[in-house]
Amino acid sequence: MPAKKRGRRAVLIDCDPGVDDALALALALASPELDVRAVTTVQGNVPARWAYRNARRAVAYFQGLLPEPGVPPPVFPGEAYPLRRGRIDRRVSYQIHGEDGLGDLFRRRKPPSLPGEPGGAAPQAILDLARRMGNSLTLIAVGPLTNLAVAVRRDRRAMAGVGGIVIMGGAVQMPGNVTAVAEFNIHCDPEAAEAVLNCGAPVTLVGLDVTRRAVLPSKALRGGGAFRRTLRDLVRPYVAFSKRHRGLDGTTLHDPLAVAVAIDPNLVRFEKRPVSVECGDGPARGMTVVDLRADAPPTEPGASGVRVALDLDEKRFLRFFLNRLEAYCGWS
Repeated sequence: MPAKKRGRRAVLIDCDPGVDDALALALALASPELDVRAVTTVQGNVPARWAYRNARRAVAYFQGLLPEPGVPPPVFPGEAYPLRRGRIDRRVSYQIHGEDGLGDLFRRRKPPSLPGEPGGAAPQAILDLARRMGNSLTLIAVGPLTNLAVAVRRDRRAMAGVGGIVIMGGAVQMPGNVTAVAEFNIHCDPEAAEAVLNCGAPVTLVGLDVTRRAVLPSKALRGGGAFRRTLRDLVRPYVAFSKRHRGLDGTTLHDPLAVAVAIDPNLVRFEKRPVSVECGDGPARGMTVVDLRADAPPTEPGASGVRVALDLDEKRFLRFFLNRLEAYCGWS
């Protein structure tokens, strides 16, 4: 892997592309504050082999449109099943993200490709960077947390020593989006989420309470050049689903918000609270349990607590996101 770029935060992005995962990669690659050292993929919105393929296509595409493309980060394939095995119901995911996970974008276009394939799987790639970089590394996880949990099981000390883990997941003060109480990423692998939230590293949880308010209106992608037209095609099934089910003409930027928070935490308001995940088999499986009572202590004895995002400056975030996308050739 290339040497650390001076003055930039080293990050690894763990994802399950996914339309909004692809937009999160676009944001990260275009942000001068970040040095994307690697991308790892996991089952979630799509099966693991598709997630790996989609991430490679997205990284190659976005990196190639930057004014100074440079060397793209390596992409590592990851876990194909949750810790407890079992299958994920993706019927709604395919409606949102298209049958290929990227809005069926590359059914109409020849997909780009990264040269070669790196050796090693995602959990090992995560551990290699964690051991080498320690607290100068931030992990941004925008899919189910299986890869990170496997890394924790292999070397908890190394994972506890990273500078931070930013997770897109959970729902605190609102219903879930896959069950009455559970958000998709956490529900896909609750046992993994519980392990990562309690691994000892500083954790930030960016859940539906804020991401549901991070909406890219469709009108923001009108006009422009070839890149903006490609983005319109990418988000088309997402927008169609949002119109049918939420009456919303836009794309909810769940995963890009997690990347943005890793760059500028002031976009959201946090409270530091103990968080646990319901791992039983009942209707609450996958629920993120956060004690927000006024008289509750901010953390339990012996627990470091999790920074939980509870409020968002929506206009500022949207300006931030669009400003970064303007860096790509073909936006205008």
